[in-house]
Amino acid sequence: MLSQVEPTENIHRLLTEWGMGDVRTTEDLVSLRNKMFSSLTFRTYDDSTKEEEKKIRWKRTGAQVLEDSYVYRGKACTDLVVAFLTLARAGGVKGTRFVKLKDEKAGKIHSVAEIELEDGWYIFDVDSTTSVPEKGEIREGVPWDGFFLWKKGRDAWDLGLTEYDTQSKVLQ
Repeated sequence: MLSQVEPTENIHRLLTEWGMGDVRTTEDLVSLRNKMFSSLTFRTYDDSTKEEEKKIRWKRTGAQVLEDSYVYRGKACTDLVVAFLTLARAGGVKGTRFVKLKDEKAGKIHSVAEIELEDGWYIFDVDSTTSVPEKGEIREGVPWDGFFLWKKGRDAWDLGLTEYDTQSKVLQ
């Protein structure tokens, strides 16, 4: 199966352009997220863009997100996590995981990254410009920021999320 988070030559070139060497610390993770955000345009998500966003949701690789250089505001968490994991892997991060969360009461879903550095695993909500990596892993049955774990994997495709309509799997 193809991977959404496999770094390409262009991703390695991008890290070099950004002056990013090996990604080893939580400060490196924050810097990488900030550089990623500065390279992306956040398009408006509304009735006029809803159908276009549906066409691309969960279909792009991290490299494609960064090459396209846009995401939809309010609907970007998966694209941002996939792009971030691609960059982190290119930066030599030891381990990465895509984490899909759900809030069944509110009918919401969200994606975050888990990153393994030398001193352990970190949860990082790369969708937020104010978040910082927090030590630990998301566990089954333990709430994290109001959400509960649905599944973890390499990327969204690994979890069976391949197009807009597959989101109903998460809230079942």
